[in-house]
Amino acid sequence: MRATVLLSLLLASLYEVSAVENTSPFLAWSPQEFSPRSLDTQVISVQDLHEGVNDLADCSHKAILVIDEPELHAADLGRGGRNKLKNQVQGAESSLQIPFVNGAVDLETLAERLSQKCNAALVNDNVDSGALSSVKGPVVIYKKLAAGSADEKDEAVEEIIAQIHKKYQNDYLVLYSSSQIKELPTHHFSPRQLPEDPTPTTKPSGLFHHYTFFSQGIFMGLLIAVIIVPIAMMGIFWNLSVQQPQRFEKKQN
Repeated sequence: MRATVLLSLLLASLYEVSAVENTSPFLAWSPQEFSPRSLDTQVISVQDLHEGVNDLADCSHKAILVIDEPELHAADLGRGGRNKLKNQVQGAESSLQIPFVNGAVDLETLAERLSQKCNAALVNDNVDSGALSSVKGPVVIYKKLAAGSADEKDEAVEEIIAQIHKKYQNDYLVLYSSSQIKELPTHHFSPRQLPEDPTPTTKPSGLFHHYTFFSQGIFMGLLIAVIIVPIAMMGIFWNLSVQQPQRFEKKQN
């Protein structure tokens, strides 16, 4: 019984960690105040995200910018080189950050739905970069970032936000996510990718030079198991050790 409980807790922790791998982050910010409402969470499904965005984008902004960065993961935002994007989010009057959206977000369809909801013009910035200048009235802009370095992507974001700010001042909302999940390594015993060397002098030897035994998911799962499982098992053992009294004290006159 105790072994079964321990195994279940260990498998559950590993499952939660592996589920985080198939996610994409969601960011939203605006120079104006907004209420996140149902989006104030750390993990969310794609369906709940669409419903929450529908409430968040209440058509009070003249411009809604939907930015799509394919293969974006929450870990990428925590690394160096995204300081410009970080400053955009943290410098806004209102911002929202959801690290883990369970699945890819169809941002182009989301932009189309917001355009229909708010009766706004839909502009695809990837087709014509000057299309925004000819739009009158509210607008929903869909921008898919091209492959490149982090600085190039952040500069593209800053450029289009500058165009929106020039025309609509601070009356805009930015939605930022990914329509394509980043594929993380899943084979824990696959050969390790070594740097290419056209003229290798010595060939690395040893098992750990050729195989990777621990992935990020396994390491995090073991770390959770080491901390949570002993605490949980201690509480379970204490509850199981409670016994009812075998006899009762005699009544005293």
